[in-house]
Amino acid sequence: MEINQLIKNCQNGDKDAFGQLVTEYGNYVFSVVFRIVNNEADAEDISQNVFVKAWQNIKKYNPEKAKFTTWLYTIAARMSLDYLKTSRKKTELTDVLKSDVDIEKEIDLKELGTMIYSATDQLSEQQKLIFVLRDLEELDVDEVVEITGFSRKQIKDNLYVARKKVKEKLSRLLKVM
Repeated sequence: MEINQLIKNCQNGDKDAFGQLVTEYGNYVFSVVFRIVNNEADAEDISQNVFVKAWQNIKKYNPEKAKFTTWLYTIAARMSLDYLKTSRKKTELTDVLKSDVDIEKEIDLKELGTMIYSATDQLSEQQKLIFVLRDLEELDVDEVVEITGFSRKQIKDNLYVARKKVKEKLSRLLKVM
């Protein structure tokens, strides 16, 4: 079924259609949330809450104003930031490096991902959100503007600082290894 028809069915109270949307976009929402909060269990909880909120507000969604994915990412990003503001949980570098990893081995992609997540922990909430949406989720600037409400200049400035900080942290991590 086409996405617009699924959405219309959801707006008319069709829970099965909404289940199809959850199946279709669940991994994407989890990916965005996880990259912001850096905790799998919390990301799962937040992702579920994103879809609860989406269901509660699906009648307000207007396809002429935004793509469905942009609308959904906006909910996910805001709920993730709310979580960060209230919990202030931060993963320490020592926690990342405590695993029984043989330092002599070449870094695999999973370790690099862990290092990137660790590197993003030092960013402000705004920088982290923009970095995740632009560089990790590869959304275009217009979508990031729509999701965050920030100006293009704010996105450019925050992304510049975020990339610089992540690069510095990764450089330090790679030297340790």
